[in-house]
Amino acid sequence: MRIAWLPGDGVGFEVTQGPVQLLRSPLLADLVEVTGPWPVGATGFHQTGELRPPETFEACREADAILLGAVGEDPAVDKAACPRPELSLVGLRREFDLRVSVREVLSPSDGQVTTVVRNLLGGAYTGEEDHEESDGVSTEAADRIVLTPPQVAEVAEIAFDLTGTAPSRRVISVDKWSLYATSRLWRDVVTRVADERGVGIDHVLVDRAAYELASTRPLPQMVITEGLFGDILSDLICGRAGSPALCGSASIRPSGGSGVSALYEPAHGSAPARTGHDVANPTGSFLALAMLLDTDDATKHVADAVRRALLEEIATGEVTYDLAADGTQPVGTREFAERVVATTERLASVAS
Repeated sequence: MRIAWLPGDGVGFEVTQGPVQLLRSPLLADLVEVTGPWPVGATGFHQTGELRPPETFEACREADAILLGAVGEDPAVDKAACPRPELSLVGLRREFDLRVSVREVLSPSDGQVTTVVRNLLGGAYTGEEDHEESDGVSTEAADRIVLTPPQVAEVAEIAFDLTGTAPSRRVISVDKWSLYATSRLWRDVVTRVADERGVGIDHVLVDRAAYELASTRPLPQMVITEGLFGDILSDLICGRAGSPALCGSASIRPSGGSGVSALYEPAHGSAPARTGHDVANPTGSFLALAMLLDTDDATKHVADAVRRALLEEIATGEVTYDLAADGTQPVGTREFAERVVATTERLASVAS
């Protein structure tokens, strides 16, 4: 498996160093090849004048997957000179048709994982031609939201494939059918696919889902929803889990094609204020790595070891600032990552 490493902006380099160290360790040396680091985003623009330099695109085209740190603001790059670095990520998704998002949130308190599956192309996530800007004074702004039955069915099918057999955990499909035609389509198609697959689901309006996810009720196993709803609700789930850094994300291409089939990243963004201070939590990057390793039977045991190692190390209480208990001294990014790598190597060696 060839993986292109794109550290990106802000804390991206810091939080992906641990996962890359693990990928290049003897544990995976015969199974994985890592290329990079390759520039992208604001730092890519700063170095080359392009958000997605040609050499980075070529590295992605020749890879099976991308491990991305983050794109967004970077303290070393003038924001005025590079106002929209996120377009580099949008461009990669569109170039390689990475049209479905799978996010995995780990709850350290009980070890449970909640998965959010949503569309990335279609729905609220559309091209520039579907957005009309206002002059800020007299003209209106408009955003066109379009979903097709195949786009909805694809998300549902991927979600149900991931759900497996877990009758004790809920699967919810979130929409706003009382307001949006796209949500009425969503509910109709998800219901049909669930019936065909024999999967039990609950339909929940997005406002009710937000309440349930923010309350003390048990979290569902799976949330299926449109892109923008899923973007917001996955952050709510992270809040329940304890930190935005407890989420790994994959942007995947479900069907064939050339170039990468998926891009993996933490969901917390570039966090420019934390950059360079050795404080960011690398858990999201390790979860993204576990999702990547899940895709190959030869590396699944390492993916399981990564998740177990994260839970084991978080349980010690020696954690980064976002998870540290009041009155305790947090550890740095590098120290926590090194411990996770060492524990993963120990657990994976026993499993193999």
